[in-house]
Amino acid sequence: MNRGEIWSLPDGRNVLIISLTGLEEAYGAVLAIVLHDSGRYPDTAMSVVIGDPLPCTAVAVNITQLRVDRFDGAKLVGPVGIRTMARVDAALRAVQDL
Repeated sequence: MNRGEIWSLPDGRNVLIISLTGLEEAYGAVLAIVLHDSGRYPDTAMSVVIGDPLPCTAVAVNITQLRVDRFDGAKLVGPVGIRTMARVDAALRAVQDL
């Protein structure tokens, strides 16, 4: 699992990995943003509309920690682009006042 990848979990949720690549090996868990269906939330300082590889919206307050076993049977959808991940990073900083 790599930072910037979107995964479709067996429970039907789609998530964007935001933790550092390799964290799952060191701690057995990752940080992710639970993604919302496209059009549900606008593009703001705290939310990022993603078009590819999956039309959706990442809302920076929806951070969750997931154990790696939650990815058993999950499907890699693909990575978001560099510019998109930079916008997600900016939204995370805004929400956390960093």
